[in-house]
Parts: sequence; C-alpha cells; structure tokens
Amino acid sequence: MLNEILIILTLSVIGIAVFRRLDIPAVLGYLVVGLLAGDHAFGWIHDSHAIEQIAEIGVVFLLFTIGLEVSIPRLIAMRNIVFGVGVVQVIVSTLSTMAVGILVVGLSWQVAFAVGGALTMSSTAIVTKLLTENYELHLPHGNISLGVLLFQDLAVVPFLVLIPIFAAQGDGSLIVPISLALAKGALAFAVIFYAGQYLVRPAVRAIAATHSHELFTLFILLIALLAAWLTWQLGLSLAMGAFLAGIMLAETEYQHHIENEMRPFRDVLMGLFFISVGTQFDWHIIISDPKSVAVLTLGLIVGKGVAIMVIARYAGYARGIAIRAGILLGQGSEFGFAVLAVAITSGLLELEISQPIIGAIILSMAISPLLIKYNEVIASYFDPAYRASTNQSEISIAAASDNLDGHVILCGFGRTAQNLAQFLRRVNIPFIAIEIESDIVTEAREAGASVFLGDSSKPEILQVAGIERARVLVISFTELKTSEHIARAARTLNRDIPMIIRTRDDRHLERLLECGADEVIPDTVESSMMLAKHTLTALGENQQSIDDMMDEARAGHYARVRAFFHSIDDIDLDTPDRHHLHSIEMLSTYHAVGHSIESLKCRERIHIIALRRNGVTGNDPVIDVELLAGDVLVIEGHPDDIQAAEIEIMAGL
Repeated sequence: MLNEILIILTLSVIGIAVFRRLDIPAVLGYLVVGLLAGDHAFGWIHDSHAIEQIAEIGVVFLLFTIGLEVSIPRLIAMRNIVFGVGVVQVIVSTLSTMAVGILVVGLSWQVAFAVGGALTMSSTAIVTKLLTENYELHLPHGNISLGVLLFQDLAVVPFLVLIPIFAAQGDGSLIVPISLALAKGALAFAVIFYAGQYLVRPAVRAIAATHSHELFTLFILLIALLAAWLTWQLGLSLAMGAFLAGIMLAETEYQHHIENEMRPFRDVLMGLFFISVGTQFDWHIIISDPKSVAVLTLGLIVGKGVAIMVIARYAGYARGIAIRAGILLGQGSEFGFAVLAVAITSGLLELEISQPIIGAIILSMAISPLLIKYNEVIASYFDPAYRASTNQSEISIAAASDNLDGHVILCGFGRTAQNLAQFLRRVNIPFIAIEIESDIVTEAREAGASVFLGDSSKPEILQVAGIERARVLVISFTELKTSEHIARAARTLNRDIPMIIRTRDDRHLERLLECGADEVIPDTVESSMMLAKHTLTALGENQQSIDDMMDEARAGHYARVRAFFHSIDDIDLDTPDRHHLHSIEMLSTYHAVGHSIESLKCRERIHIIALRRNGVTGNDPVIDVELLAGDVLVIEGHPDDIQAAEIEIMAGL
C-alpha cells in the first residue's frame, strides 16, 4: 500500500505541476496520473481497491463542500435561472439521453437513467475557474452558467440516491422502495437540521470561541462524517448525509471559515477519486471503438450546448448570450464520474459499458477549455448581430472620445463613479465612462452622462476610449480580478497614465499596486477612518488635528492604519452572543434594489451602519435613500438576524 501511495503522490506532484504550467484544469491531471499508473498502462497500482475506498471519502467531502456553497438566499435570489433554466436543462438532457440509450443502443431504462445522469452534469470546477480567469463571471452568460451549475449540484443527490434503488429492484415495482427512500431522506433531513439548529450550531460557536483551529477542524470533520454515517445507516448514500450537513452549516456565520478548513481535505481526497477513475479507464477503447467515443463526445459538447442554448433563448435571453452559455456548459463533469462510480459499485452498470462514457467525459473536459476561451468568437460567428452589437459599442465609444484630450476614463459607472462624474463636471473636466450593465448605461445616458456600454477589461475598448490621450484612469469595480485585468491592460497601452483603483479592503492593496495602480482606495479602511473622523468631531477635537491624522493615516498607502485595521469579512471566531459586521453587495436581481432603506423590515432587528457606493461610504445613511445595484450595505447584528436580513434583501421574504 505504501508503494502505491508513494507512486501516486510522486506522479500527482509532477502531473499537477505540469498541468498548471500549461493552464490545464487539475482534474485532467489526476485522471492522467490514474491512467498512467493503472492496469491499462504501466500497472504500478496493485491495491486499487484501497485507493477506491479512500476516494469514496473524497466524494463525501465534495458533496459536503457543495452543500456549504448552496446558500438558501442565493438560491432564492437566482431562482429564475436555477429553477427555470437549470431544472429544464437537467430534465431535457436526462430524458433525451435516456431515449437515445433505450431506443438506439438498447439499454434498459435503469441503465439509461444512470448514463443520462452522468452525462447531464457540467463541470463546475472547469467552468467557474475559466469564467473567473476570463473575467466573465458576472456577465449575463456567466450568470446563466452559474445558475445551471448550481441546480446541477443539487440534482446530483437524487441520482446518487435513486441509482442503487434501481439496481436493487431490477424490473420490480419501484413505488415502495422510492417511497421508503423519500421517507428515510425526510427523516435524515429532519434529524440533521434539528440537530444542527439546537446542538451543532451552538457547539460550533462555543468551539470557535476557544480560538483553536485544530479543534474547530476536527469538529467539522466529525459532523460531516457523522451525517454521512447516518444516511448510510438508513440505506441511503454517504454523499447525501454530507450534502445535508453542508447545507446545515452553510446557514451559520462560519460558512467561509469552514470552506477554507475543508478545502485541503476535499482537494486531496477528490484527487484520489479522479486517480481511481483514471486507473479504471481503458484508453484502448478510443482506438478499438472510436465511433462510440466520438459520438458521445460530440453529444456532450454539441448536443448539450444546443439544448442549453434553446432553453436560454426560450427563457428570454439574447441569441448571442444563449450561445455563449451553451458553449460554457458543453462538457462532462466530475459529478459524471461520481454517478458512474455509484452505478458500477451497485452493479447496475458494467465497467466495460462505462468505458466509452468515461472516455467521452474526459475528452469533452479536455476540449472544453479551448471552446470556453473562444466562446465570444464562436457566438459571434453563429450570431453576426451579436458581434455587430459589440462593434457598435466600440464605434460609439470611439466617436465620443475622438475629440477628447486630457479626459478621465471611468471604468464602471455605479453610484460612486456617478458622484465622481458630478465633481468632474463642476470643474469642467471631460470624462468618458464605460459600464457593462446595460440598465445603468440607459439610465445614465437619459440623464445626459457620457456613458457607453462596453467591457473595459478588453484592451480594444480602452484603446477606442482614448487611453493614450487620457489624463487619469479610474477603476471603480469591486471585483478584484476585473480590476487587475483592466489595470494590466491599461498599463500596456499607456505606461504613464495615473491610475486610481477602488477595492473593498486593504488585503488586495499590494496586488493592485503591482498591477500598476498609482492609488488604491480600500472601502473598509476609508469607512473606518470616516467613522473615526466623525467620532472625534462629535467629541470636540480640533478639526485641523483630525485632518492631519487622516492625512497621516493615508500616507504610505495606509501603512499605519493597516497595522491595526482588518477586513470586516475576516473570520471572527468569537463568543456566540457577539454582534457581527456583515456586508451585502446589491445585485441587480435582488428584491431590495429600487426600494428604500426605510422599506426594509429587517431594520427592526439589525443596524445599518453604512452604505458604500463604489468606494464612497456614507455612515448611518438616510432611510429614504433608494438602493441601487452595486451598492454595499454594511450591517451589524446577531448572526440569526443578519441571515434573516440577507434573505429579505435578496428575495423580499
């Protein structure tokens, strides 16, 4: 066993290092390691059963972390995509795959169901990674993809539960076993959530108060495995219990801390799972039966992509956006391997039959990064009007900036940039603003502002905006990756332009300075300083002395202040009754957008400390101010009250 572990670790270190160097997802690296070490290649792993048992625990922790990410307020806020496009996609993809499997291949409906479940899922790891790297996470096609992936994460649980039932019953009646499984699932749900509310949650707070990271991690591991054991004892899957435990712990104030603590365990164990899949894959199937592998791969990439495109179009999205979403989600998934593993283990699916399916999933995942990289180009080819609209934006920006010299370029036109624009107008300094949200652009142009629709992270947009002639560049986005990308692009086009960047807190200050920023304005630090200024003023301190202190604090990129101030988003393992600070960034889909602070019922339970709009912080905002997309509310209260406030703000409940 030790020999196998050493071989796996050595190959994994080398393989993952090479794949990361080539910017290829690590999932594929683990699959290649397993393929090379398995019986179908060099045969270095002899005790594959032990590896598979460890890998099963990896699936447990994967479902646990997915449960942590399933925020109920987030689900509610994205319900139209999650329970609209997502539900229809899973149903359509599963049923169409089942129909082909039964009518064309001659599979039983039970086997066809397992295959349909394996091929329905798309890769959360690949899509989210590439969307983040390409700065497309918050674009319309990115939102669609995230919503669909979120429902797919939920849908994998029923597949993992039903497949063993179908395998055990064969052609017998399924009414009784499915009803029994539903009853057991309901019981497990009730037990886990009752225990979570009255036992686990207080225990987590008490353990967090000890400030012992070792004890905290051990306790979370215990909860995850205990919940998995409970569902296993009830005749359900281990993964289901871990998933429910994740959802339960996601509703605590320690969600992000738990995610960080569990990530190393998940990544290592999931790596072993993918290695075990690789050991079972007979790559000779690609040579001996290339037709089957090619058809399945084409079905995954093209068939699923077209299905998602059609569904998105019927949901009201523009053709170009729908095409881009289809390209993003046109691949197999790590969950597909998990579904296949359950089907094989339960005896429903033979390993030989699964080989072409595994091969298709691997190939589709290998091809997908290239397609995602050029998704805009592909969408423009099939929808010339989509490219024309992009070109029209460039033409409009170029026409507006043609006669400008010494102007200011505003990247993003949220409320902060809008306020900045007012000051620029007062001193007669010309500016041109570039905003990705069409609603903001429409409203701003109606008000007479020089604002244009475009993605300022693209060099060609900055170029037509006249960055070579501009006097200052201001980046007011809150997304770190976006700001970094814009800064690097801007610096390559104009090495000398003064660049001012807004960020949420000082943790990212050095990174932005390295990207070429001349000044970085951290919201949380400025908010703290403004709070201090108002406090000292109220206490009667000399105004000049206060101003001098503020100037001193800002010197050296906030060096003195940063030694004492920390982000409000940092995890605070403190006493259970302590009130916490929490920030909520308003997305355009949130219920509270367009409503006043006064209309929020949660004001009775929480304190709204500040309203941040693109770097400008207003402490104790007036209650009749209307909330806008991009606003950040800073609130204080008990964790339970904060959670309730978040639900109301996101979904109006």
